[in-house]
Amino acid sequence: MSAYAPGATDPPGHAELAVGTATSASAGKHVRLGRIFAADGRTVVLPVDHGTMLGRVAGLEDPVAMIEAMLPLGCDAFLLGPGIARRTAGLFAYRGAPARLLTVDTHWREGDAGRSVLMTSLERACALGVDAVKMLMPWDVPPAERAATAALVGEVVGAAEHHGIPVMLEPICLRLPRGDEAVAIEADGCRMAVELGADIVKVAYPGRRELLETWCRELGVPVVVLGGPAGGSADELVEMVGDAMSAGSRGITIGRRVWQRPLQEAAALLERLAAVVHPVAG
Repeated sequence: MSAYAPGATDPPGHAELAVGTATSASAGKHVRLGRIFAADGRTVVLPVDHGTMLGRVAGLEDPVAMIEAMLPLGCDAFLLGPGIARRTAGLFAYRGAPARLLTVDTHWREGDAGRSVLMTSLERACALGVDAVKMLMPWDVPPAERAATAALVGEVVGAAEHHGIPVMLEPICLRLPRGDEAVAIEADGCRMAVELGADIVKVAYPGRRELLETWCRELGVPVVVLGGPAGGSADELVEMVGDAMSAGSRGITIGRRVWQRPLQEAAALLERLAAVVHPVAG
């Protein structure tokens, strides 16, 4: 049974690996996914890449110090921008270190118009030694902008396949308030992400466990739940993560709702979330 997806569809290249005929790319993707997901097939990813799109973010003024503080707390992976990935390479240069996912794009918006652009390349991702790349898919946008984003994602997915690097895609509404319309648009975005070749889909919790359960069942790739802007109590966040995991989510990628708290409080909350994602069998 694969550590990447126990009890679910085997990861890309699993069948070939079983008989020793995997391509180099499929073997590489298999290994990288196995580093991101723990032996129970679940993952706790701490994003510290917010500066790539939001600039100077409260609580993340020094992302290197934040990584140093959180590194011993049991995260399975960190989500980083290219510059921070390079600067912190030494922190991860040991056997058993957490995986690293690299954000390769950013999104610029002025009024009703927006544009997604790459800020680094797959060749640089390979040189940095990361385990996956991640892209944003703003989906509450006009058709022309959706088409441009889909084309950009398709280029990255094709290059990533060549290099054996998994791709995480994040379909999300950036303008609409949370509600039924935003959830419906994100559901369509999740389907599009899989059609474009996502290996992992990062989603906002849709508010109803049964709906997330449907997405996890239909999409056929691991679904991880994001946290979004800071807000709500720690107990509410832990409850949301518990609901998401019971619905079939394979993990979390939660940053601001963790580290936009005093450091000791953030560390304690991260440990609580990790215990929900990776419960100890009793």
